[in-house]
Amino acid sequence: MEEITLPRKIVIKENTLPDIPRLIEELNNFKSILLVLGLKTRELLGKKIFDLLTKKGYVTNCIYVEKSDHSTLERIKKHARMLNVDLIIGIGGGKNIDIARAVSHFLEIPYINIPTILSHDGIASDRSVISEGKKKYPILANPPLAIVVDLKILSQAPYRFFASGCGDVIAKKTAVLDWQLARDEKNEDYNDLAANLAYFSADTIIKNANTHKKNYKSSIKLLAEALINCGMAMSITKSSRPCSGSEHMFCHTIDFLFPENKALHGEKVALGAYIMSFLHGIDFVEIRDTLLSYNLPVNYQQINIPQEILIKALSTAHKIRSDRRYTILKNGIKKDNAENILKRLEVI
Repeated sequence: MEEITLPRKIVIKENTLPDIPRLIEELNNFKSILLVLGLKTRELLGKKIFDLLTKKGYVTNCIYVEKSDHSTLERIKKHARMLNVDLIIGIGGGKNIDIARAVSHFLEIPYINIPTILSHDGIASDRSVISEGKKKYPILANPPLAIVVDLKILSQAPYRFFASGCGDVIAKKTAVLDWQLARDEKNEDYNDLAANLAYFSADTIIKNANTHKKNYKSSIKLLAEALINCGMAMSITKSSRPCSGSEHMFCHTIDFLFPENKALHGEKVALGAYIMSFLHGIDFVEIRDTLLSYNLPVNYQQINIPQEILIKALSTAHKIRSDRRYTILKNGIKKDNAENILKRLEVI
């Protein structure tokens, strides 16, 4: 018998902050709340949320995140235990929400996500990525108890984060194709519902590429819904398989080979999806045009990563996962072939 855990409440609208105390009251009789946020997030909306909760009688504390690394995780776990916290609220971008989710997992405390940017699918995911030195490792957890998306706050974030989130959703297209390949060639377990949630989310963002600038707030709502669908796809399978394939392996290999890169996660996996769409034999020109419509990078100059790193990443990405996830990369691509592919696609 399978058990599927999904968020109990999802709120997507403008000016959601005043609803947060009522939402928390509806979810459970929580008493002690820890806000996990960054210094920038504190100024943006952390103070407002703190004041709202305090006025409603909740014992509320804040703790700040600089990195989503192991030492930060241990520090905040210790702090949450000391305060006897029974609800965690992650506010902000990737690292804040990653840490909030991981602390929630280890202490078995529910958590709520309030994103301030939509740069990747972490807002609804059931896993955190924690770094230790050059390595990053995932922690499988539960999805958030609730997700609060304030369209007004998100519309004020830099456009680059929106584009990165679109890139992460577009990448689900090749992730699902990789999963289907593993199903057909390796008899890997496959879930139609999860695959369709991820694949059609990608198609929705692709179709919106030529209209997103006309109605930006509607596109932000569309992206939030797509990212949440992708998170639910992972929760259904208890795996990142519907949302992470060869394009993510390419991204993680870049991070390992060139950790000083400043490209956003969604930018790297989107470039990976462009390359993998060519290998899968689908309309890679459409993918490239879509990336350009969102101002996402399609070559080494735009993403500011050396050509030799991209060549090595493509030729070695199949080794990056310890479980050797089966994808279109299969047993790897020779370096000369990888270089030729990247030249063919004008990535280098």
